[in-house]
Amino acid sequence: MGSSLYVPGDLTRPARAVAPRAGAPQAVISDFSFVVDRDGVIGRDYDRARPIVWKGEPGKAMADLVAGALGERRVGTVRWGSDAPQGAEAVPVRISGVLRRFEVNARRTGNLTVVTEAVVNLVITVEGPGLSGPMEKSVTSSASLSDLFVTADDLREALTSTANTVAEEAARILLEAKVVTPSP
Repeated sequence: MGSSLYVPGDLTRPARAVAPRAGAPQAVISDFSFVVDRDGVIGRDYDRARPIVWKGEPGKAMADLVAGALGERRVGTVRWGSDAPQGAEAVPVRISGVLRRFEVNARRTGNLTVVTEAVVNLVITVEGPGLSGPMEKSVTSSASLSDLFVTADDLREALTSTANTVAEEAARILLEAKVVTPSP
């Protein structure tokens, strides 16, 4: 794929002045499932008719972001791969998910403007002793940037912003539902 446009780096949480301390783990978060194109294609640059590729692991990255967002709210979590080892059932809440959309596209909207847009849709499933059955919630966000031309950094910025918004909203939903609570 010589004519592809690559998204650099990993998805990260914004830097915080002081990292809050989370208590004992309340939730185990497994990698979210996501069916990725075999070549890592997550979008398209319509202006130059080329695929946009990210070599990261979207399901793992989103699970890391949700764990980070909960940790910032003083909720202790444990991260496991898609197949949690024995002992994971000792943690009271299990969070899994399906990443339905994880894409970033760029297109020219005028003579001098290119719009880069990212969309992320995550369906989280929560199971635990305090719930009558599995709780399922969907979170979607999108972000767009305008520039003179599309750059790899713009793609990463749009994707990171959107993914973090979804992670923060997922954390808010879990806290409001009282599935997890902040440590004192």
